[in-house]
Amino acid sequence: MGFNGLLTGVVLAGGKSKRLGKGRSKPLIQVGGKLLLARVVDTLKPICDELILVVKPNQEGDIPDLGIALGTHVITDTMPFSGPLAGLHAGLSASVTPLSFVVGADHPFLSRKLIETMINMSMSTGTKQTATSIVPRHGGYLYPLHSIYTKIGWSDFIIENLSQGISSISQVIKNAINSEYPPVQLITDEEMELIDPMFMSLMDINNQESLMKCRKIADHKKLYGQPRRNK
Repeated sequence: MGFNGLLTGVVLAGGKSKRLGKGRSKPLIQVGGKLLLARVVDTLKPICDELILVVKPNQEGDIPDLGIALGTHVITDTMPFSGPLAGLHAGLSASVTPLSFVVGADHPFLSRKLIETMINMSMSTGTKQTATSIVPRHGGYLYPLHSIYTKIGWSDFIIENLSQGISSISQVIKNAINSEYPPVQLITDEEMELIDPMFMSLMDINNQESLMKCRKIADHKKLYGQPRRNK
């Protein structure tokens, strides 16, 4: 299965979805006739040896229940901390593989080929024990919730940052780059464009506008296949 004991898929689903309005849990929103969480899980299953769904403590039952139905191992954020960084720590701590692909539950168009390329980039720098974390940088921004992380090194490093009051995953990535540990390699626009020309794998849903855009893309793909990039 997957990369033969190499990769765990970690899906973070503990967000509050504030910009989508009350009662709108992103993992349970449909895009292209399919729940967002199901879209993410179905893309990751063929390449992952295990799937972990991270939710916040006391999260509404529908999301954990769906995670169980989809075959994921459901866990909660690392306490007493909260937020995406606590979710990242919990997922990496629960993983039993050397690498984890960590992603938000709101990415409807994940590219399996891009993820596989990131895994190969990670392993090209060494062995399972000396692999490098791979983080996309697109348009000048880091995408830590579409990244490959090594199990070694990150648990203690994240806790250290959380204990210092740092809650931003992007800031923790920058701290790792500056300290050169845990090792991080950025995958650039040029490298991603060869595989995912429209950078659709990085698309997430943050508000009503991005939700409508993703639904239009999904409907277009159903009718006509992969949308063309505008010149």
